[in-house]
Amino acid sequence: MNVITENDHIIEKILSLFRWVFLLIAGVYYYILLQGNSFAFLSLLIFGFVYMAVAEYALHRTPLKSKRYHYMTKVSVAFDYVAFLWLIVLTGGGGSPLFPIGYLIILHVAVYWKFSGGMIAALCLGVGYTVVLIFSGYSFNGDNLISYLLDFMFLIFMGILGGIIVSRERKMRSKNTQLEDIARKDFLTDLYNHRSFQEDLRHCAEREKPILVVIADLDYFKSVNDQFGHLVGDNVLRKIGEVLNKQIGTKGRAYRYGGEELAILLDAEDVEEARECLLHIQVVIRNMTFTAKGEDFSVTMSFGTALYPLENGIIPCMKLADERLYLAKKQGRNRIYWYDQYTEKDHVY
Repeated sequence: MNVITENDHIIEKILSLFRWVFLLIAGVYYYILLQGNSFAFLSLLIFGFVYMAVAEYALHRTPLKSKRYHYMTKVSVAFDYVAFLWLIVLTGGGGSPLFPIGYLIILHVAVYWKFSGGMIAALCLGVGYTVVLIFSGYSFNGDNLISYLLDFMFLIFMGILGGIIVSRERKMRSKNTQLEDIARKDFLTDLYNHRSFQEDLRHCAEREKPILVVIADLDYFKSVNDQFGHLVGDNVLRKIGEVLNKQIGTKGRAYRYGGEELAILLDAEDVEEARECLLHIQVVIRNMTFTAKGEDFSVTMSFGTALYPLENGIIPCMKLADERLYLAKKQGRNRIYWYDQYTEKDHVY
């Protein structure tokens, strides 16, 4: 499933605005040129207004990363295609004043499927347009043939141009994202860096998004460096980073806070799910085995947590997570220390 970005959402809103404009133009066409005498056109017009009202509501209310948003945007392409052909039929076929709607559909498809999508959309529209003209008795000769060929070629040209523009924009966006990641990530662990952690904390606070704030620390890591060397210690940190990135996935982010100290921000809309994720991370790290100088060894981590905004503001939660990390270490290390909102007591696992 393609990832829907904020830019894609903005494009969707712009396309939605254009749909409203074309719908209004269609309404004017119905009342002025058809003088309100076409029941089929009126039915399409009413359905179009109802559909657009529902789509507009869904566009602004559906979460960007949800499957529902993903399918909604794709289904709308199919609806646009059918509506386009129907409008062409009802507005005279060849030379229809609503033909430019086809360009809008091509651009919409190109947003999600780039060059190949734009070309396929252009060909489908061209074929559908041709079929409509054939069944409406269009005469393919003289000026009519030239007009038809120009319409068809403009569809293909729009598919090529739209696909190229979107593809170039996506490549530029990908490069910019890569550069941003380089600036925001720790080179050794591939985790986000301390600066990113502070920025993400601020964003969470601004949106008042429920999160589980976690401060973690590798237990006795200095002894690993002393006994096996810093290269082995770096390898341990690298592997820990891989585990965190894999286990957290889309549930949050992990950061290298400094040295062997790490931080995690987990989505806490479902608190129990966030805690289960943290427990699983603890088990995976504890079961990892490293080999150096012919000797096998393992490492453990201690975790301090706080729930924002349940337990206080973002800065107090940071301090609280740090204090609980200290308590987890004091109680024997290899512990997760958190506050249970149901029993209103601290728990250690």
